[in-house]
Amino acid sequence: MLLKAYSSSISASLTQAFTDFWDNILEKSPSIFIGLLFLALFTLLGFGLRSLVKKRLDKGTHDPLLISFIGRVVMATMIAFGSALFLNQLGLGTAASGILAGAGVSAIILGFAFKDIGENFIAGFFLAFSRGFSIGDVIEVAGIKGKVNSINLRTTHLRTFDGRDVFMPNALLVKNPLSNYTRDGLLRYDFVIGLDYATNISDAIKLIMKTLDAEKRIEHQDDLKPFALLEQFSTSRINLRISYWVNSYDFLGPIAFLQTDVMNNVILALTEAGFNLPQASMN
Repeated sequence: MLLKAYSSSISASLTQAFTDFWDNILEKSPSIFIGLLFLALFTLLGFGLRSLVKKRLDKGTHDPLLISFIGRVVMATMIAFGSALFLNQLGLGTAASGILAGAGVSAIILGFAFKDIGENFIAGFFLAFSRGFSIGDVIEVAGIKGKVNSINLRTTHLRTFDGRDVFMPNALLVKNPLSNYTRDGLLRYDFVIGLDYATNISDAIKLIMKTLDAEKRIEHQDDLKPFALLEQFSTSRINLRISYWVNSYDFLGPIAFLQTDVMNNVILALTEAGFNLPQASMN
């Protein structure tokens, strides 16, 4: 009997709780509807303003990173306003203010917890208006090298050459030295080749330069001409350093293939001319 009475009491309590909850929903349904309407309107307004801002900025600037970033900020701002109005319609605006006003310690804890988020967000603003790279540039920061795909409110999306998608916190790009490999499109490549001590170095360098001059995919301007220099006398060979420039804007294929072709052509030219290349002579 006691168990049955206890079960009936629990059932009645649950029924009453559900009834009270449903009555509360019905009572606040106009406010919920208005709040959802505000949220939907501000979301649509955000989409519209983002599109308008992008069109206006596209006429005055050709920086897709800046246009995309400002569009995201406008969209996020509109959604934030809509969310605030939605909560206010539910009567949570005053409650939230009271909680924040009375929770000084919690606010400090949250401030430390979200310090990095705020830092990256502010860094995103700096990067949007002043940075050393654009979409499509190859950059390296903190030991990570890749092509810039996009900049977001908190992170910058890099695509590395081994296929990884790296979302780098914006603060890292502001705090650390940044190397841009494609800002002017010009990249210098080097490799070292070792020759036997009996080699006539002058003849070897002339042959290497002739081979490089025949390669049309590398730069041959006065200040960007390829060159070969005597670098080091090692225990078993004489090391020559060969350097050449490539314009990555003009070269459409993977530059790694060009590097392979250049080194292979130099080796073939030297070996066919009778020059002796000791083992492990390429670096």
